[in-house]
Amino acid sequence: MTRLFLVTEDGEQIWVAALIDEDIWTYVPNTGRFHRNDGLRHDFFMLNELEYAEIGLSEARRLIAAGVGTVTGEWRADALEAWEQDREALTPEVVFASHIADLA
Repeated sequence: MTRLFLVTEDGEQIWVAALIDEDIWTYVPNTGRFHRNDGLRHDFFMLNELEYAEIGLSEARRLIAAGVGTVTGEWRADALEAWEQDREALTPEVVFASHIADLA
């Protein structure tokens, strides 16, 4: 099952995320793809330090177009390097098709 979320911290929009089965994938505008995010997965299932608001497809598209999750400067720069080499990354089209199929 694929569910979409806006992840926030103290009101700041951090990620557009997809829960696909038991994995969390976050959209990174710098790469244009969703990447598996094990740290966020741990927070989602165990810590719950961040806030997760379930969103629909149109809202996910709007947030992606707005650049939510863009890596700038030193913020997650080390992770960005790994994401740029990620061969398992998913396109938004694949994630959204999975979400639509699960709604049917």
